Amino acid sequence: MLPNSPRLLYLLHLIAVAPLTLSAPPLDPTGTVPDCGCYRATGDKDALFVGHQFYDFRNLNNETVGSDLSPPPLINASQDRGIEPITSPFFDKAIFGGYFTAANWLKNASEDAPISMVNSQQNVYLDSPTHLTLRTNRLPNFQSTSNIESIENDYFHASIRIRARVNGAAGACAGMFTYFSDKQESDIEILTRDGHSTMRATNQPGVDMEGKVIPEASTQATVTGDSNGANGSWTEWNEYQLDWLPGHSEWFVNGVSNTNKSYGVPTEPSNFQIKMWSDGSAWTGNMTVGGVATLDIEWIDLVYNRSSDKAEQPCKTVCKIDNIANDPTPKVASAATGTSVQMGTVLSLIVTAFWMATALLA
Repeated sequence: MLPNSPRLLYLLHLIAVAPLTLSAPPLDPTGTVPDCGCYRATGDKDALFVGHQFYDFRNLNNETVGSDLSPPPLINASQDRGIEPITSPFFDKAIFGGYFTAANWLKNASEDAPISMVNSQQNVYLDSPTHLTLRTNRLPNFQSTSNIESIENDYFHASIRIRARVNGAAGACAGMFTYFSDKQESDIEILTRDGHSTMRATNQPGVDMEGKVIPEASTQATVTGDSNGANGSWTEWNEYQLDWLPGHSEWFVNGVSNTNKSYGVPTEPSNFQIKMWSDGSAWTGNMTVGGVATLDIEWIDLVYNRSSDKAEQPCKTVCKIDNIANDPTPKVASAATGTSVQMGTVLSLIVTAFWMATALLA
């Protein structure tokens, strides 16, 4: 029996979290589209993922939604507890409510964030032509905000794409991010105080223990246009993408990479959140009373792995998910050379760990 040493326990922990190599097979010779065994990200062509979720808010109708497609009234000064109900039966249906929940938590004001935040489900709604909207508006004594988060909290590396636009008053932050803790978080953020061609790509923490800004944490990146009419402004529809891989984060706009980071890459299983908020801090700015800002979303696409996934045989079919705006159906990948997916080759890791343990315990 091996000794129960801290070094050995750490090595056994490495076995549980280290990446698994998954070999991609040749293309299906018939040219058909069989069931996808795994999916390829558009950034790192070698990164493969075993899960796929696609949420399409386009082309919904009153029957599907179960309510009118129109914005609900703005939160007023008396609605300061976040107890408003959902705005549509759609948000309780399995198609949405089985995967996401709208938050109603409150955050008190502080020295660094002088405006209290109150999340309300009334700020999450469907509008016409159909898209999902998250809203924030400023009241005299608080900021009414919105936040949806995935019920799944075990995403462990992913490629996340969102087609979105942001409009409204200065002093808001539209955030799309993975989250485990304030120090294990990877963000796509749009600040309405910034110029319309600026987005923020951030891995947390953004400040050190003394409150000093960590320069490599956040990058001001450019919102690039595309051939589909996006003009390089976050007020127009753009496709935002975050690739979270082992030791590497990469951000894209309209398929163009604009930021890479090795700093602060999350190492813990996380959930996925979308948030429209402000707290009067130096980061968001302080929205003028009466101000309103919105984050509109046409679709959300995730390919992902989970820390709870078990080691599998090499997947039989590698699929790609490109051109979502026109055709979201996964297609067989044009090449099958992908090799890396976060799950681990258990046998090789056990052998490696055994020899490392032998060396350390000798």
